[in-house]
Amino acid sequence: MATAAPASLTIRSPGPLRILITANYLDAAGGLERTQLTNCAGLARRGHRLDLVYVHSGSFEPDWRDMAETMSQVPGTLPRRAHPLRSTFDVTAAVRRARRLQPDVVYVYRYWDLPFAVAVARGRPTAVVYHLCLPPPDPLPRWLRAVLGRVDATVSVSRHTLDLWRDTGLDLSRATVALTAVDIDHFAPGDARTRAHTRSDLGLGEEDFVILFAGRISPEKGIDVLVEAFGQLSPLLPRGRLVVVGSPSPASSGLSSPYESRLHALGDGLPVTWLPRRADVVPLLQAADVAVVPSRWPEPLSRSIIEPLACGVPVVATDVGGSPEVLTGWLSEYLVPSDDPGALAARLQALHDWRTNDPELGERCRQAAESRLSLSDELDVVEATMRGAVGAARTKRRRRREAGHRAR
Repeated sequence: MATAAPASLTIRSPGPLRILITANYLDAAGGLERTQLTNCAGLARRGHRLDLVYVHSGSFEPDWRDMAETMSQVPGTLPRRAHPLRSTFDVTAAVRRARRLQPDVVYVYRYWDLPFAVAVARGRPTAVVYHLCLPPPDPLPRWLRAVLGRVDATVSVSRHTLDLWRDTGLDLSRATVALTAVDIDHFAPGDARTRAHTRSDLGLGEEDFVILFAGRISPEKGIDVLVEAFGQLSPLLPRGRLVVVGSPSPASSGLSSPYESRLHALGDGLPVTWLPRRADVVPLLQAADVAVVPSRWPEPLSRSIIEPLACGVPVVATDVGGSPEVLTGWLSEYLVPSDDPGALAARLQALHDWRTNDPELGERCRQAAESRLSLSDELDVVEATMRGAVGAARTKRRRRREAGHRAR
């Protein structure tokens, strides 16, 4: 369950906040983009004013337009080595525009936006709040270490991810953990008719055992391990079907093309359905029998675990990163080692007949999501963290002014 914000960060201030948000892609490039959209939509529903600064448009742009008071597209939030003078001018102009909005909070999801956020907040009673969704870069750039100490408060998606940022300059005493959540009204189990309709559209039968991967297509996601595991499993399960949904990240599509070719070669001759990235994966989740998250990198906290659980679908995931923080208790039996297609195949085979042998499993998965992955709980932590950080920033600003008056 999401942890409460530290008492030192909590203030009693019922008014709405003006929140400036930075974003790279307004698209379903990965879980981070979906998490940011979901959380910001929740903050908008709670009455806070949102202003968005973004770099690239995408399929989520209509959603952002529905909730943001202003939207400003910029060439970037960091100067670029290829065009240092022009890009520095562009970033400086974007900072000036953002400062005119007089935000209470600059809310950042990516570490490369932190210099921009710190520049906007400098000299003002504006707090920088960092929603930690990624491990730190290795090596850590000097410019990043310099700005991490200027972050007023941090919300991390998992304890594991937060621990990775020790000794980077980020003040972990001003950090709290809130497990990523989803809108459980949207991510909900489907009825038999909906499930049958989606399967029919995909050319799948109602009796097929459907294994689903939905996520970014890249080597660290371990999709090759899943395809190998499915190759071992397929002769044992004649009705087994694998559905892979996703596309490479827009920023790395050129690097991912050879990997995509390798995946298709691994799946040649197997009953695998390949689908491009979709903005809404709920129908596919509802149609699946089991979802798989075969990552080999330390997933901070994968939405590809949370979303199927909310839809009443069991999830098999590798025991990396923050995944064991979601799959706890009885769900921990669905954790497998990374890069081990044999263990993954065995775990999937054990789930083959769950709808017949353990028909209440889907409801237990749903209950786990409802009890531990509440979006309302996550937003409570985010909101309390923001209010506490704003209160601390205003107090610091007032004390500086008072000290200046006394010095005169």
